Amino acid sequence: MRVRFSLLLVLLSVIHPHCQADESQQALVRLVETDDSLCLAHGGKMVSLQLTEAAMSVDQSPVEVWIDRWFMQVQTADHTRHVLTPEVPETELGCSQSIAGPQHWTLGTIKRLPVAGAPYRKD
Repeated sequence: MRVRFSLLLVLLSVIHPHCQADESQQALVRLVETDDSLCLAHGGKMVSLQLTEAAMSVDQSPVEVWIDRWFMQVQTADHTRHVLTPEVPETELGCSQSIAGPQHWTLGTIKRLPVAGAPYRKD
């Protein structure tokens, strides 16, 4: 039993860094809560995914973001892909409080996509 638990901890420590975006990539986007009349009726706020100012000023290439949704502290099967650009720098994810309970989102993989027609470059 103790060996299994130790192996589980080792496995989690190896997998964990690969499950989330690194800090430099996380500087490209942020999750923002704003007031919204529908969400306020349920005691919550609208949660949006936004490009940061730094992301828009440095490079004009699109940013791909994978998001995980959690409902009532349980991760759901929702693993959604969003592409943000300087032309469309924000997308609404949903209310932080639904009729049935609270929900939140976590950032998964974040990466810059090549600009259409531009040669591929490995960063």
